[in-house]
Amino acid sequence: MFKDSKVLIFGLGLNDGGLGMTEFFLKQGSKITITDSLTEKELKPTLEKLKKYKDITYHLGGHIESDFTDNDIIVRNPAIKPSNKYLKIARDAGKEIVMEMSFFHKLSPSPIIGITGTKGKSTTTSLIYELLKSEYNEKILIGGNIGKSAIRKLSSLTKNHISVLELSSFQLDGMGESKVSPHIAVVTNIYTDHMDWHSGMEEYIRAKKNIFCNQTKDDYLVVNIDNDITKKFRKEANGHVLTFSLRDPSANYYIDENQNVFENGKQLLHLENLLLGGKHNLYNILSAITTVRIYEISVENIKNIVENFIGITHRQEFVREFKGVKYYNDTCATAVESVIAMFQRFGEKNIGKIIMIAGGVDKGMDYSKIVKYMKKYLKSLVLFEGTASEKIYKYIGKSIPVYKYFNSMQTAVDKAEELANEGDMIILCPGGSSFNMFINEFDRGDQFVKYVNSL
Repeated sequence: MFKDSKVLIFGLGLNDGGLGMTEFFLKQGSKITITDSLTEKELKPTLEKLKKYKDITYHLGGHIESDFTDNDIIVRNPAIKPSNKYLKIARDAGKEIVMEMSFFHKLSPSPIIGITGTKGKSTTTSLIYELLKSEYNEKILIGGNIGKSAIRKLSSLTKNHISVLELSSFQLDGMGESKVSPHIAVVTNIYTDHMDWHSGMEEYIRAKKNIFCNQTKDDYLVVNIDNDITKKFRKEANGHVLTFSLRDPSANYYIDENQNVFENGKQLLHLENLLLGGKHNLYNILSAITTVRIYEISVENIKNIVENFIGITHRQEFVREFKGVKYYNDTCATAVESVIAMFQRFGEKNIGKIIMIAGGVDKGMDYSKIVKYMKKYLKSLVLFEGTASEKIYKYIGKSIPVYKYFNSMQTAVDKAEELANEGDMIILCPGGSSFNMFINEFDRGDQFVKYVNSL
């Protein structure tokens, strides 16, 4: 399909998306050029995986304007803003600009379930995948922002498969340009986030809406009506709307205080002994149930899988207990609401016993929202270097013991361990981006887990 096409990978990156698109076009017989502002040394983990391919041109550590006029297709990394000057050069030259998720939507023969939201999308995506897999087995694909490139699987998909994709606002921005939306759009919630990338909340919300704004009357929107922003999406949807709520019994899917799940007003099942803790995870569970019932997944399978689902790595993940202190990895808590969710789950049981490792790069967050939680629940706060850390300290001041600013995971964990007594808990819960010290939030979490397990 793309044999001999000249393709420019604009931003190879360190996640799987850029690598997946590169390998896809290589297998199509395309001529590949890769350009990235990162250097060869910084991109080493990804470049190692491309060593087996001989015919790739690399322009690293910067960009060359002619690359954006001499190639036929420009593959844009999701982290690159649409206003980027090199993308403008490509547009002015009439070049085709694609992103993995929009590209996948255009070419995939299988129906797609897309999941987005400020928080909960990874857990929801994984749970939907597990629930569908219980009855569709190998016919289910998972990918997208969850760290797995979907494009590699494209050639093996048929109309009988189902693709479950986590979609970030960055990826949805590209999908809006391409005017594509998934068959089923799931929106968990929307709060302030990524204000360092989007021009403001209006643009952020507009990007999120791309998950459903190009749907047809035969498609579905699964939406949280307890969220002040997403509840308004019902009136804008083109297809069928299914609502879920922990507050409104009239929603299509509702969980009461006894964890009885109702489907259109009738009790569907009762959940007990959940391994996923916290109110936020009840929303994740309910959004997943709402989605898979479209495919008539049985009540028996839903109950069994939901009750035994332990969650995913990097989200309130229990790492180990060492010398009577419990360690948790919540590295993906990069938004204020995710930090609040952590306190809502662990706070009351651990008042004055939580040592929180936080900070990094600010994304335009309002940290005043978490001050009352910090004052009530924290024993002490350990801060990394970074603008988010400085902003958090500005709000919290000396109302609790604060130790700042640590330039490595090891020194931050060492300080937290020094402060902890038997019965305390230490949690990595950043409330900020990772890029000043780590490759990404997953690298930050991996470093935490590795070092904690080495103690």
